[in-house]
Formats: sequence, C-alpha cells, structure tokens
Amino acid sequence: MKPLTTGELASAPDETQNWGTLETTSERRLSDKLQQLDEVSEREDFERLWTVLNEEFPHNPDVWKARVQRLIKDKLYDEAISEIDSCDLVCADEDALLLIKAEFLHDARAYERAGELFLELIGRQPDRKDLRTNYAKRLYVEGHLARAYKFLQPVHDSFPEGTKSFELVKKTTGLLALLTRLEGRQLEEDEDARIVAMKHAILCFRDRKLRPTPANCLGRLSLITGSVGPGGAERQLTRLAVELERARLAGKQLGGISLDRPVEVIVRSHGPEKQNDFYLADLQSAGVEINQINFFTPLATRDLDISDELLTTLVDYLPPPVNFGVRRLTAHFRKSGTDTASVWQDGACLFAGLAALIAGVPHVQLAIRGLPPSMRRHMFRPEYEELYRAMAEVPGVTFISNSLSAARAYAEWLDIPLDRFSIVYNGVEQMHAEPSPDCARQWDEFVAATPGDGHTVGSVFRFDTDKQPLLWIRFAARYLKHHPNARIVLVGGGRLLPNAQQLAEELGISDRILFVGRSTRVGYWMSKMDVLVLLSRYEGLPNVLIEAQFMGVRVVTTPAGGAAECLIDGTTGYVLECAEKPDLDGVVERSHSLALRSSERGLFVQGGVGRSFLDNHFSIPRMLQEYVACTASGLHSFEQEAESEADRRRVA
Repeated sequence: MKPLTTGELASAPDETQNWGTLETTSERRLSDKLQQLDEVSEREDFERLWTVLNEEFPHNPDVWKARVQRLIKDKLYDEAISEIDSCDLVCADEDALLLIKAEFLHDARAYERAGELFLELIGRQPDRKDLRTNYAKRLYVEGHLARAYKFLQPVHDSFPEGTKSFELVKKTTGLLALLTRLEGRQLEEDEDARIVAMKHAILCFRDRKLRPTPANCLGRLSLITGSVGPGGAERQLTRLAVELERARLAGKQLGGISLDRPVEVIVRSHGPEKQNDFYLADLQSAGVEINQINFFTPLATRDLDISDELLTTLVDYLPPPVNFGVRRLTAHFRKSGTDTASVWQDGACLFAGLAALIAGVPHVQLAIRGLPPSMRRHMFRPEYEELYRAMAEVPGVTFISNSLSAARAYAEWLDIPLDRFSIVYNGVEQMHAEPSPDCARQWDEFVAATPGDGHTVGSVFRFDTDKQPLLWIRFAARYLKHHPNARIVLVGGGRLLPNAQQLAEELGISDRILFVGRSTRVGYWMSKMDVLVLLSRYEGLPNVLIEAQFMGVRVVTTPAGGAAECLIDGTTGYVLECAEKPDLDGVVERSHSLALRSSERGLFVQGGVGRSFLDNHFSIPRMLQEYVACTASGLHSFEQEAESEADRRRVA
C-alpha cells in the first residue's frame, strides 16, 4: 500500500474524517466488514472480528481507526492511547498523521498530550485556520474558554457568517465576555470556565422567592444519592426512607410534624453493577418509591422552562456531572412536587443541587456524610468548593451532617458558620446474632484449625484505601506476636482484600486470620469478637463502632472523621491519637486490655452507661425525630425569613 496523501488522511474543518480510498478491488468488502464491525455490541465479538479484518487489511487506516474509536467508546482510554502510540501507518504528510493522533488523544482524555501535538501543528502552520478551530472547539468543550479564545483571536474575523467556525468564535467570545463581567476579572487560560458558569448559575437564585408549603407538614421528601450500594451512607439513607414510610403509613406524627406525603428515593442507578442494588430489596419491601436518574430522559435547555436569559446561557455551559443532573432531574422534581430535596454525599450534591433550584424546590438539604474532599484528595473535584460556597448563599439551602467533626471540617473549608449545619447522628439498630448454616460451619472450622483458648480480635470494614486494611494486617501480626493464641476475624470485601490476604501469608499469620468476606450476618461475627478495632484513615460516622457496642463489644478506633463521637473514650473503648500512622504497640496494648474485659457485659445492658449513651445518641427513634425536626425547620424557616424581608422592604 502506498503512503497516504495529506488530502486522503487529514480531516476537513467541521467535517467527519476522510481516510481516503482503497486502490484494491476489495474496497466494498472492507466497507461491509467495517459496517459489520460497527454494529457489534459485545466487546469479545468486536475483538474477534477486528483481528480477522486487520489480518486481511494490515496497516489500513480505516481498520486502525475503528479499533481506536471502539476503545474510546468503551471508555478504555489507556488501551486507546496505547493503540494510538503504537500506530505504524505510513503517511506522506507527517502533519496529517499528527493531527489524527492529536484528535484521538483528546477523545481518549489525554488532554495534555493532545494539546502538545496541536500546539506543535499550529506552530508549524500558524495560518491554518482549520487547525485553530479544531483545537479551539475541543478547548471550549473541555472548559478552557480563555485558551480557546486565544487560539481563535488571530483568525476570528476571517470566517463567513453562518459557518460553524463563525458560530464557534461568536459563542466563545460572547461567553468569555459574560463570565469575565460576572467575575469582575479575567479568566485564566487553565481555568475551567464551566465551573465559573455553574457558580453563577447557582447565584442566579440568591434572591429567589420560595413557594409556600403547608405548616407542620414534612411535605414531599426526595432522598437523592448515587446508588443503594453497600456503603454506610446508602445504608443510612435506606433506613431513613424505610422508617419514615412506615411511620407515614401508620399515621404517626414525629415531633408534631405530619408525614403527609410518601418519601421517594432517587439514585443514578440501582442496577446490579457494582452492587448498586445492595439495599434495593429493603426499600421495595417497605413500599418506598425509588427512581433511577439514568432512565430519565435528558432535556434540552429550551425544554427546561427557564425564563431567565442569563441562566439559560449559563446552563448551556455546565460541568458534565452538573449538566447530567440538570437535564434529567429538573423535570422530575417539578412533576414529583418535591418540597425538600435531601441530597446525600458530595457527588450527588454536584448533580442534584442546581437541578433542584431550577425546579423551584423550596428546601435543598445538602447532607454531608464524611470529611470534605479537600481532605481526601482521591475524591477531590474542583467543582465542589464553588458549588458549596454558591449554594450557601441561596435561600432555602441548608446543610446537615451526621457528625460534628465533619460539619466543623466543612465549615472551616468553606468559611461558613458552623451553626449552618444541623447535626443528626445515624440511627443504628441492634443486629441479631443468629448465624446462617454456612457462617456457623465457617466459624467451627476456624476454631478447630486454631487450637487454644485465646480471645478474638476482629473488625468489619470495606477493604479499600480509606480503611487502611494493610495496616490492619500489620497490626494483627504485631498482636499475634504478643498473644499467639488469639484469633483474628475480618469481615468485608473490596478491591484490597486479595492484597491483605497476600500480606497475611507473607507475614506468616494467615492461619490465625479468618477472612469472612462480605456477609449478611455481621451481627453473628461481631458476637464472636472480644474487641473490635478500626484503623481507618478517613471516616464519616462509622456505624460499625456503634453496632459493635450495641452487641456488647468494646472498640478501639483511630480518630478518623466522627469516630470519637461514637463511644465514651476510656469507658466503652479507646480513641487512638493518630489516624495516619497509629502507634501499633499502643493499639495492641489497648485492644488486649479491652479483650480481657469482654465478659463484663453490664456496661451495655439496659440502663448501663454504655447502653444509655447509645440510646441517647444513635437510636432510630431519636434519629427520626431529629431528622424530621431539622428538615421541617429548614423547609419553613426560610418562608418566615422571606416574609420578614418582604415586610422590611415594604416599610423601606
């Protein structure tokens, strides 16, 4: 095959790639095969057909293109980049091939590398308008508005009116001028202007008028989060929804507040992927309405019923997760008649907060469930700070946290008063200790394999970075060195479970550790523990500490998140000095001292100090009362403030 020419390989501006023509009689066969390849849905079938096609048409640009596009479509970006890097096409025009690679690298989210290639091409051919518009269009979508304007500026007067390039210049210039005016400053080239647009879209509601709601009624409550998977926040949201719906069906009032409408739960997905349906059965059995955002029809801006021209412009340029929620949730909130949108966890706040404002939801409750993303860099998104700061300026927006430590951390991060946060501790029910036949057999076999009358040290956690499972295994090795007859029981699954098992093997302690995995009989396993140890680096309010104490088990924990609020330090357990690098010898000493007292159960019986502490802070009735009280207060207090403000304005 001869080298491809520039005209055959390069793309025209604003048009689909033109990869040239084949000079063989098999052109139609190739075309049919490529179409067949494009229609294949299963990845394995695609790979099989592509391999056959590549063998028949080696080094063919259309075949190569099909593979890269499929990898990008399947979000296999690393594989796509590897395929791009290994491209061995022969091209008469190096710049044409460079442009193709730049475009594909950008589509594979290798933005920095793609930018370097675009800059190299523009440096070589500064007068090529198609290169500038191609790169600027991608920068615009990426959010780098000021940089897009920079590359369009030298040619911005050269495009005929009505062309796509003219519209790109007009849109970029106009939006940059608008955001510059709203910010009162020049935007930086590396700044994501979509976040700026989000901020000012939220601030459009600083003077919003709230629709009235019936007094002493909770109204329509929508609980929103990402999924009902096996997480602490998901479990608590499920428990809250179930208990509220039960109370409503029983005709109960909570603190004088009537539960006048059914509660609904809204998640992105409750499908089986990643166990997103873990608590689905609990919701369904209680008759709780549950909806999936992924199945909502996304609406165009013109269909969102926005009358404000400024807001309309800003809504067209939002960060992807915010855009996702606005397009899908706004209409649902209106149709559902949501009075309080209770949005749980940072990610959900991002996709649901602005949507609730646009829909006119009177009360938007941002439910904080752990330490802020500024302290958990692996969960950080630059949108979060601007989102929360702007939302804090809007009437009808409140904050709620399940721990004082998390609320304090958010307040300091966002520079807003701590009293803006309501504190409602998790409601935790005592688990039963009945085993399944498999659990009982598993325990009996473990006891038989670990002779001696030693005690049991254990924990329940998800094997991921925040819980420091490898540190826990090192603690277990240290503990067994001092107390070789002890048994170790660890309950939970996660991506780091194999790593923990391997480390236990390497340290020679795997015979004394029972890795239970995920279990629906956590209460049974806790009943076998003499002490529970939690060595998390980051936490919200760890339910496991509360649940263990309800089972009569003392606890040792790092001071991560709200852990210290879950126990009486020195009485029902110990709080360690450090979460990052706890002193393992100190953990061993404190754990052993509590294990020796495990037979002293009076602390946790009804009327005991430990049990009274748990009932006063973490009982389900207490949680329901406090949650309904602060939600109803947030729903109605702003109406009163608005009326007072209106009266003041009339007098003025």
